[in-house]
Amino acid sequence: MRWICKDEIEECLDQAWRESAAAAKAELIDAADLDARKELLGRRTSSSVWRRFYELLPDRYKKKCWYCEANEIRSDRPVDHFRPKNKVEEECEHDGYWWLAYDWDNYRCACTLCNSRRNFEETSGGKACRFPLSNPDRRAFSPDDGDKLLEECPNFLDPFELRDEKLLWFDNDGKPMPTPDITDAQALKVKNSIDIFHLHESRISRERNLIRLEVERQIRIIKGGGDTRNAESVLSRMVRDTEKLSRAAIVYLSPYRSLPEVKDILQLD
Repeated sequence: MRWICKDEIEECLDQAWRESAAAAKAELIDAADLDARKELLGRRTSSSVWRRFYELLPDRYKKKCWYCEANEIRSDRPVDHFRPKNKVEEECEHDGYWWLAYDWDNYRCACTLCNSRRNFEETSGGKACRFPLSNPDRRAFSPDDGDKLLEECPNFLDPFELRDEKLLWFDNDGKPMPTPDITDAQALKVKNSIDIFHLHESRISRERNLIRLEVERQIRIIKGGGDTRNAESVLSRMVRDTEKLSRAAIVYLSPYRSLPEVKDILQLD
């Protein structure tokens, strides 16, 4: 996972989208009851709001899933409602954060395996309607709970949170794990995220392992005095935030930070 700048997302949204989202939200707020809200959320015109949101995004934000950084590995990237709109798995009495269904800052671009529940022989995962909090007593239940909404602390990683990407690490088999030496609370956020976003699924773990092998191959070229300029170019591209599995590339490049070339690539002081 890499950090996504909210300001850049907001800048790409045009007035027509804002007006359609505002109108849809107003209608939802005015709905008579839960059944009426569900009917509105199920309309084709409703899904067109978040579909149009995705279309307005710059291409660099549509190249990969914001959670797992996969693209063609786990294709089909719908718009995920970060706070679920229909129900909350951790709170059986919760009707979902339905009032946020048309708020752009509740959207994240997610591949199918991150967004939908999947069970394989060796792993299971997928976000679906999960939204665990580290302070569940402050969970918002309605549009009137604005103060509580601001106080909610999601107990899993969020691409909009600048520091969250640095909490995620990978072992030498490409399996996800908490970054060494972080707090227990931060480690729990990572462990929850591994399950919620199915980050331990075998195919994407193998792809991360291939990233490790490529990083090590380029490092051998640099250490051996070969075509270092090309090796530096390859590694610089791999760690760009728009590239597939770039967080893994950073993790696997980090042990070589003492090399001047790597120090420059990672932009270390």
